[in-house]
Amino acid sequence: MIDYKLLQACAEVIRHGSFEKAARALGLTQSAVSQRVKLLEDRIGQPLIMRTKPIAPTQPGERLLQHYQRVHLLEQELRDDVPDVVEGGGYGHIALAVNADSLATWFHEVPKKLFDQLGLLSDLKVQDEVLTHNLLQTGRVLGAVGTRDIPVQGCKLRSLGCMRYIMVVSPVFAARFFPNGVTADALRACPAVNFSEHDELQNQFFYRFFGLNPGEFPAHTMPSSQGFVSMAEQGIAYAVVEEHQAEPGLAAGRLVQPCSHVIERPLFWHHWNMESRLLSQVTDIVCEEARRFLHQPGG
Repeated sequence: MIDYKLLQACAEVIRHGSFEKAARALGLTQSAVSQRVKLLEDRIGQPLIMRTKPIAPTQPGERLLQHYQRVHLLEQELRDDVPDVVEGGGYGHIALAVNADSLATWFHEVPKKLFDQLGLLSDLKVQDEVLTHNLLQTGRVLGAVGTRDIPVQGCKLRSLGCMRYIMVVSPVFAARFFPNGVTADALRACPAVNFSEHDELQNQFFYRFFGLNPGEFPAHTMPSSQGFVSMAEQGIAYAVVEEHQAEPGLAAGRLVQPCSHVIERPLFWHHWNMESRLLSQVTDIVCEEARRFLHQPGG
């Protein structure tokens, strides 16, 4: 039998990425947490975490983390149905992964509904929409918003709809750099803004419509969805942003749309394949918010 106090300590170390933060979360000393993890590793006979910065799970550690997450979810359901059976009160937690654009637009209402309707505290991991699946596979989250249309092993998926992206600039920027319209040559001569060095959507936009490859145009790096809009409004870059984020700036005249190109990015909700009333309710809340905001096929 697994000692779940030991497993909880290991899971919190992985979740927080350090022994110190895990100790604070558990109300224990760092030494006590370290001893519990070491004892669990001795009983399992394998290392469960890699002592890196941040700490990462080994493959056996990932399996145990997945097991702990499942048991923790079922215990939360049991607490709702039979409160006196499960030790400990307070709120339950749920770990979810979401991309920055979704969090800045449609997903930000999800934590409120999870709290109001289900009494859950959200532990959100903000990650690139391609990389959110890695968090799901390693057991760090129970559900993830991503762009992959193939289910992750051991998971289910549902289509959420599409986010639509447009190019925006300030009026001054447009007059300075695009007096004759947006062309490949014009784009090569002025700065864009990338979310990261691996900004796939931005690269896809400029390759599809202008034949430009990454590195063929100068670019700022701004790992913030709202920062994208701000840099465009400041007149120091052109940006490809989610259309709802651009609406206030367009309506106020701080932004203009220099070309009519639109690129759509389908989003999918991936979640663990397990019989869980609570996880089904979480899925319903996420999908309801997506239907209210995202462009739906045939809509």
